[in-house]
Amino acid sequence: MKSGSVLAAATAASGIGAAAMEERSSYRIRRGTEDETEVHITNSGEPGPTAVVVGGIHGNEEAGYRAADAITSWSIDKGKLIVIPRANPVAIERGTYSNDDGNLNWQFPSGHEPTSALARTLWETIDYHDPKTVLTLHSSKGIYREAEGPDGDGQAVYPTLAEGADRDATKTATYMNRYHLSDSLPEYYEFKMGEVLDGSKPVLMHKVSADMGIPGYLLDTTRYGTDLHTRVNWTLNMVRHLLRRNGIDRTYE
Repeated sequence: MKSGSVLAAATAASGIGAAAMEERSSYRIRRGTEDETEVHITNSGEPGPTAVVVGGIHGNEEAGYRAADAITSWSIDKGKLIVIPRANPVAIERGTYSNDDGNLNWQFPSGHEPTSALARTLWETIDYHDPKTVLTLHSSKGIYREAEGPDGDGQAVYPTLAEGADRDATKTATYMNRYHLSDSLPEYYEFKMGEVLDGSKPVLMHKVSADMGIPGYLLDTTRYGTDLHTRVNWTLNMVRHLLRRNGIDRTYE
C-alpha cells in the first residue's frame, strides 16, 4: 500500500506538468528524523518507463552514493528517473556499513512489511513511483567468485527473476569488460553476472524481484585494488547501459 505521507510529499513537491520538456524536482522523506534524505525526480516530459536508482544503502560504500549524486543531474530522453542517492544518511555520515538499526539492506522481507521505519519509507517511496526497473548501487571489499583478495561480491551485476533481467546483466558485464575495464587490470577484475535475486533473502532487490516482478539489478564494484574515481565511473556506465536496455537513454547537451 502506498503511504499517504509519501503521496502528499511527492504531489506537493513535484510540480510536473504535461508539457514535453524536462522538469526536475525533489522532496524529502523521513523529515525531522536523523534519517531525513532527498528523493530527486527527473521528468523528461515524454512518455516512457520510470526507473528508480538507490545509492547509499551502506555508508562505507562511497562509490554508490557518489555515483547516485551524479545521476540526479542526468537528462533522459523519455519517462522518469527517480534517484534516492543517500538512502542511509546516518551510516553515510559515520562512514559505516550499518546504522543503529543494523544492516538496512537486510530489512526488506519479501511478502512482508520492511522491518525498520527507514526501510518502510524507502519501500513506500519506491512503490509510489511505480517503477518499471530498480537499480541499487554498491561496492564490496572483494570480487565475486574470485580467490584473489578478500571475500566479497564486487565486479558483478545481480539481476532479479523478471524476464530478460539476466540477459541485461550479462550484456552489461560484457559491455563493461569490452569498453570500461583497463587493460592494466588482471583478468579477475572482469565483470560477471551474479546470482539471480529470487526473493529468498530479506534484501531490497530480492523484495523488488518477488513483490514487484520487474527487472532490477544490484550493481557491485570492488574496493580491492581500485580507487574511488574508477569505481564511480564503472557504476555510472553500468547504470547508463542498464537504463538504455530498459527504455531510457541518457541525453547530453
